[in-house]
Amino acid sequence: MNTAEAKFILAAYRPGGGDEGDPAFAEALRMTSDDPHLGTWFAQARAHDLAVAGKLAQIPPPYGLREAIVAGARVGGRQRRPAAAWGWMAAAAAFAVAIGLYSFRGVSPGTTATRQLADYAISDMVHGQHGSRGAPSGALVARLQTEGAPMPGAGEIDFENLRETGCRTLNFAGHDLLEVCFARDGAEYHFYVTRRDGPLGDAVAKGPDFVSEASGAAAVWSDGRFDYVIATGAGVAALRRLL
Repeated sequence: MNTAEAKFILAAYRPGGGDEGDPAFAEALRMTSDDPHLGTWFAQARAHDLAVAGKLAQIPPPYGLREAIVAGARVGGRQRRPAAAWGWMAAAAAFAVAIGLYSFRGVSPGTTATRQLADYAISDMVHGQHGSRGAPSGALVARLQTEGAPMPGAGEIDFENLRETGCRTLNFAGHDLLEVCFARDGAEYHFYVTRRDGPLGDAVAKGPDFVSEASGAAAVWSDGRFDYVIATGAGVAALRRLL
């Protein structure tokens, strides 16, 4: 099995891990451990799928959709359908189109860049393959784990050095996003940073913005050079204490 074949198979893998024991995915899953690039692609694909699934779950179906579908099936053999049936089928079709458009875009039309980054960080926190190496990332982790230490600012982040010496690097909206993990006060946190000319623009110059979801919480903020996000399973209160 080559990488392209593995990606084709893994594209059908459910983000929640329900297919983990399925033999059909076994070889492709093993390849994600042996091939770092494939592993990174798979982690990002699962994070995206999880975000899409979470957003779709928030879309209420039109009232009476199930009954409309059943009614449409019953009259499927007739050449002419009652006007009411056509109306319900149109509603069902519109709902299906909305789902398709959402799946294509990956986010709902009203979602801001801040929320997209927060959603991405929370999904990656839950499903990503974490880990970094190198002295610069180790020094950053030590700083982050120091009790009472403030979050690092623009003058304390050497983005290029962190990326080139082994800091875990992801891609968000076409921009490099660095991640390190640290623990403080008994909670685990995932700290991400991307360049200020990245996807957020001036969206969170006022920062920080807090986002809470069922699977975790995130805080997003910016300074003159970088956009930052911290994700945790400990909730917004823990993030507020940290910041």
